[in-house]
Amino acid sequence: MIDLTPEPEEIVQSEDDDYNLTPIPTTVCGPVGTRELPGIRAGYKTESGVSSTLGVKLLPLEPRRKSAVLMANDQDIWISGSQAGAQAGASGAFRVSAVVPFTIDHMDEVWACAVSGTTDISVMTTLWSE
Repeated sequence: MIDLTPEPEEIVQSEDDDYNLTPIPTTVCGPVGTRELPGIRAGYKTESGVSSTLGVKLLPLEPRRKSAVLMANDQDIWISGSQAGAQAGASGAFRVSAVVPFTIDHMDEVWACAVSGTTDISVMTTLWSE
């Protein structure tokens, strides 16, 4: 029997700067097994006093980001890919309920505003690489 469970040091690989970018034609016949790579680094922060009138950047554009979890602590929030979108509310943003963890799995910027009043927003980010 072949052991298909790699050790972490077997998964994390480094590539030379001069690797070949030429596509290689492939054909797959039948089911293919995949495994999700683990996150290698995490970061945490809380934006305090986020108001309903001024959008704050919670996450920058980050190609190394695997995922992020946002949680508004007191009030619902609007999130968007721009400050103007977050400040526009329902016409340009996505509403996230307070005290409910919300997962982001893209690398784009994320801006937020409170729906009303002010709130603290906690953010946890996981990166693919250092």
